[in-house]
Amino acid sequence: MRLKGAVKKHSLKFISAFLSLFLWIYVLNSEKVKFEKTVTLEYILPSDMMFSERPATEVTFMIEGPRAFVRTVAEREDRLVIDLNRASRGSVKRQLNFSVDINPTQLNLPFGMVVERVLPRKIAIRLERKASRIIPVKPQFIGSLPDKVALTNVILSPEEIEVYGPRSLVAKLTHLSTRPIELESLIGSEEISVELSIPDDRLTLTTGQDIKLMYQLKAASANFELKNLPIKILTNSKVITSQVKRASVKLLVPEKVMKNRSNISSTVQVWADIPADAKGKTEVPLRVILPPSIHLLEITPKTIIVNIQ
Repeated sequence: MRLKGAVKKHSLKFISAFLSLFLWIYVLNSEKVKFEKTVTLEYILPSDMMFSERPATEVTFMIEGPRAFVRTVAEREDRLVIDLNRASRGSVKRQLNFSVDINPTQLNLPFGMVVERVLPRKIAIRLERKASRIIPVKPQFIGSLPDKVALTNVILSPEEIEVYGPRSLVAKLTHLSTRPIELESLIGSEEISVELSIPDDRLTLTTGQDIKLMYQLKAASANFELKNLPIKILTNSKVITSQVKRASVKLLVPEKVMKNRSNISSTVQVWADIPADAKGKTEVPLRVILPPSIHLLEITPKTIIVNIQ
């Protein structure tokens, strides 16, 4: 009997402690708290319109509710989609300049949570009709070339590109520049890919940004000459003949490189690139491949005649 009484007594203590803990947790989680939640705005634009001024991309909801739901709501990724096709209907003036009201009920919240305020409550919208225009592309260089070296035969491909965006912005454009190109990074005669610098993220290119820069670096004077360099043939054809098999080059070589002349001879190459569709006798330009610090003044001959069978 004593054992049963002791068990009953301890059981009541355990139940009391459990109920106290439960009530404490319940009261704690039921406590009302206030917090802020930032929500991203997404806009659906009319097909013939663009923003003349960028509107707000976020709004902040001031929320009050039970502590139990705060973390779930605060960490949740919410987005509000604003369809400007509906908001811009009406007169021409209203289509271009109007405000969109952010309704607190647009945010889905658990039971017991309420939105006290939205900041900003109204979003100013400024629209402008789209326009497109073909404008020239210009290279933008930074840095400097070594002495006695000049940049020649600079060609961008394509030289023009079509841009579209807000009408007033497109009308002001005179050209698009490339991103800065380091002159010190250029070597020999090359074709490299460059990127365009878009001055405003509302501008879009209709043909992408695949821009090629073709150029040549030429020395104003030479201090080194290599003779009888073998001409290498680059072709898909099996039978290529040419009476000219060797070429000579005049180079501008830095003094620190000049000390090791044997390395210069082994790193300079002359190539003849045969067009894939060429047949019979064809005149082909010669191309010189050089180490980065060496520059070409002259190659003799500039072209060779090959017979393709």
